[in-house]
Amino acid sequence: MKLSRILCLVLLIPALLLVACGGSPATQRPTQDAAAAPTPVAPADETSAATVVAEPAKLTLALGYIPSVQFAPFYVAAERGYYADEGLDVSFQHGIEPDLLKLVGAGKLHYAVASGDEMLVARSQGVPLVYTGAYFQKYPVVLIASEKSGIKTVSDLKGKSVGVPGLFGATYTGLKALLDSADLKEADVTARSIGFTQVQALQREQVDAVMGYANNEPLQLKRLGVSVRTFPVWEKTDLVSNGIVTNEANLQGNAEEVGALVRATMRGLKETIRDPEAAFEMSVQYAPEAGSAENRDLQMEVLSASIPLWQSEVSEANGAGYTDPKAWEETLRFLRRSGAIRNDVDLKSAYTNRFVEKDATTR
Repeated sequence: MKLSRILCLVLLIPALLLVACGGSPATQRPTQDAAAAPTPVAPADETSAATVVAEPAKLTLALGYIPSVQFAPFYVAAERGYYADEGLDVSFQHGIEPDLLKLVGAGKLHYAVASGDEMLVARSQGVPLVYTGAYFQKYPVVLIASEKSGIKTVSDLKGKSVGVPGLFGATYTGLKALLDSADLKEADVTARSIGFTQVQALQREQVDAVMGYANNEPLQLKRLGVSVRTFPVWEKTDLVSNGIVTNEANLQGNAEEVGALVRATMRGLKETIRDPEAAFEMSVQYAPEAGSAENRDLQMEVLSASIPLWQSEVSEANGAGYTDPKAWEETLRFLRRSGAIRNDVDLKSAYTNRFVEKDATTR
């Protein structure tokens, strides 16, 4: 199997996470002077002196898609014991689930990672979701154009062919957002559904440009010697990207658990940014293919390229996990212009920054 095909399978990335909180200090056993009288021991059935240890709260967090180093902050939070420090026993669920947000909305799943735009679309359809903490600060989708295509600005897309995995998901949303930013309509380009074959399609010049992820396809193409230009969605439109989503009932009745999950995950995020090499090694335990000889170097590049996407001036000023109210407003306006949302959505109920802790920079 060719390298590009293997990497494409390994590096599928979705449509894209809470602040450090130290564990309890270790309890030291008190020493007893040899000459002192022994301390009376309570009878075994005397429960008044018994210590009750609370069981950790078990929950499932759906990360979606395949295990990948892009989820390093979550893996680090698990491996470093940050979830345990918060009294949580977190299980990760991978796999493409088309009704993932509906399952969370119905309480059949505890939590999921989803982008702000898809969460708003689901909420407009009556699914009671709430976004509780940002994982990606920048919408990671980019337009990738071959230098031979002559595409030097987004406006140059008019009359060109653009490959997308399909007319769905973050890459399709990203294409529409870029076209909108240049006052172009979808009819001004030829959008071709090519599956997850963006690298091959551009390398073989089957299309003029493709939609992909800043921390994925451009890295693969560079390794293949293909010269490209990238046009990030986040430079044109401030869409809310991936974060932790739960449902209204869980937030109202179990706020302490929601806050614990957000804090521990953001702690993992900051630790990943601080020491990406160590985070990579922890991620390999969850995504073994990332550590294989043929993938290791590229996957480390993927992790390195993800770190800038997890940070912004807004999060550095307000704390990891924070989302800007202006970004929510801009996301909703775009979704209405594009026709993705036709019903009213109350933004005040759609997201919260209450669990974000403002502290040291995430850098």
